This record gives sequence, C-alpha cells and structure tokens, in this order.
Amino acid sequence: MAKKKKKKPPAGARKPSYAKGKKVEPEPAKTVKRASAAAAAKQPQKAGAKPGPTGKPSGKGAEPEPQPAQFNLIKRGTLEMKVFLALLVIIAIAALFQYPLAIQDANTSYNQLKKDYPAAVQKFEKKYPSAAEQKKHASEKPVAPKKPTFGDFLLYQALFLVAQGAIFSFIALNIQRRTDLKTPIFDKVGLKEATGADFVDLVKWAVPFGIIALIPPVISTLIGKSLGFIKSSDFKKTPTWKLSLSYINIVINNEILFTFLVFTALVWIFTKYNEKTKLEPHWLALAAATLLQFGYIYWISHGAGEKPVTAIIGAVFLAITIATLLGYLYWRKGLEYSLLAGVIGFGLYPFVARLIIK
Repeated sequence: MAKKKKKKPPAGARKPSYAKGKKVEPEPAKTVKRASAAAAAKQPQKAGAKPGPTGKPSGKGAEPEPQPAQFNLIKRGTLEMKVFLALLVIIAIAALFQYPLAIQDANTSYNQLKKDYPAAVQKFEKKYPSAAEQKKHASEKPVAPKKPTFGDFLLYQALFLVAQGAIFSFIALNIQRRTDLKTPIFDKVGLKEATGADFVDLVKWAVPFGIIALIPPVISTLIGKSLGFIKSSDFKKTPTWKLSLSYINIVINNEILFTFLVFTALVWIFTKYNEKTKLEPHWLALAAATLLQFGYIYWISHGAGEKPVTAIIGAVFLAITIATLLGYLYWRKGLEYSLLAGVIGFGLYPFVARLIIK
C-alpha cells in the first residue's frame, strides 16, 4: 500500500504544545489588547457621544466628569427658592410698615416747603425784576413743592428697602446652607410638613426672647432718652402705633443684614478656619457681628446729628440686642424664631418708651 502523504502545516503556524506534553500557553497580552482596541475602534459611536480628553466617547454610558460646585443654591423648584420667597414677603411687608411714619414726615416737609414757597418766589422776582431776566435765570426759580403720594413712597423708599433685603437674603441663604444654621419653620412649610406643634414651639421661644430683647432698648432710653433713630421732640409728636410699625421695619432690616448675613458669613468663615483659630466659631461670630453692628449704628447715629455719648449708648444696646441676643436665638433655634422675637420686642418698645419720654 502506498503511504499517505502528511499535509504540510501552513506557513507561520505554531507547533502545538500538547504534542510535547506541555500546557497550552495563552496568547500574549499585547495581542489581546490590540484585538480589543481594534474591535472597539470598529464599533460606531452613539449619537450625541463626543470624544473625551483621552479620545474615548463621553455620552450616555460614559462616566460623568466631576463638575465644579456652584455657589447659587436658590433655583426654581428648590426648597431654597421657597425659603427665599418667604423672606421676600416678610421684607416687603416690613417695608410697607414704614409708610405711615414716612408719609407723615413727607407731609410735614411738604407743608413747610409750601409755606416757604411764596416767599422764595418773591425773593427770586426781586432779584430778577424783568421778564427777560427771569427767563434767562429760569433754572434758579424755586420749584413748587409736590404733595407726596403712596407711589412716591413705593418708588423712592419701599423699593430700595425690598431690593436691599433681597440681595442680603440671597447671599445669606446661600452661605447658610453650607453651615449648621437653619430655617426650620420655612423648610417644613416648603416641604408641607409643618404642624401646629411647630408654630406653638415658635411662639413659645419667640415671646420670652422678645420680652428680653425689649430690655436693652428701654435701658438705653432711660440713660440717653434716644435710640439714635428718634429725638424726643419728634417722638412726642408722633402717634405710638406709627413708631411701632417703623421700629418693626428697622429691626427686620437690621436682622437681615447683621443677624442673618453677617453672623452667618462669620460662622462659615470661622468654621472653615477652626483649626487655626482654635475657638468655637458661633461664639466668635456673635462677638464679631456685635462689634460690626456697634460701629455701623454709631456711624449712622453720629452722622444724623446725635451727640457722641448718646450715639454710643444707643449703638451698644442695639448691637447687644440684635446681633448678640437675636443672633444667639437664630443659632440655637432658627432664623424664624429670631425674626419673630425681634418684631415682638421692637414692636412693643415705642409703647414702653412713651412712658419714659414725656
């Protein structure tokens, strides 16, 4: 019989290892990687996928790249937006509380200008007797006073107060969400989780703190007969209820600025650098906020014509009340507690001061 010819192995074929009794060796790693890379390159990319910095597609299914943290947390549909809107409502109502006293002061000024207007016109006509001279110097002619209206108040006073409070609240709320300070009642109302017990707790804390907040201004009045915002003569001519509404507006604006914004920002800063300061950040923030408010009120009072001693007395007691006492309540319970306590204390103050200033 003719012998069968053995088939020649194809060129480049490796000799099987099992023929020698050895284990089968896997293909080299480089070959596997090249094969998988080539297969991935042949696969079409999904629509919308863009190559990343390494050349790999970044789309649905790709790992998201870390995004930088944004400062603003107050966005449409968020709880922070609901809290911010609640604060705007409070600021707007407080600004309207200023109207009765503001329109009274404006009318007083108007009546005085109206009384002085004829004499001012006569003086102008005496200085420029001829019609040609009066026409030439028309810019110097006294303008007839305009009777103040509610629209003027909204445009020139209330709008400014609301815009200022909105800016302060926007910044303060964004910082607050990065601290342990809170707005518990606003949060629960926004989440529709508030109960009657929450409002009972709010009143239970705000009323006694409001009474305590009344004490420093009363002491200031006993010593200096003024808080830096009023003078005794003006105080006697003004109805008490108008002063009460005005003082509610004053305390809300000062709390938004110093209790909410300044104190919150200081807590965040001192907490961030607590390892360097080695001091409790909240107490340190209370002390710093009190000093800042003292300087601010003294500067305003002294600039308004108050004597230095009277301005110092008013600034000390107001700073202790708003920055220290109401700031402490804000820290321990929440901003709503502090705002309500301030409204109670400063709303009652003119009625008590009426018994002192006679």
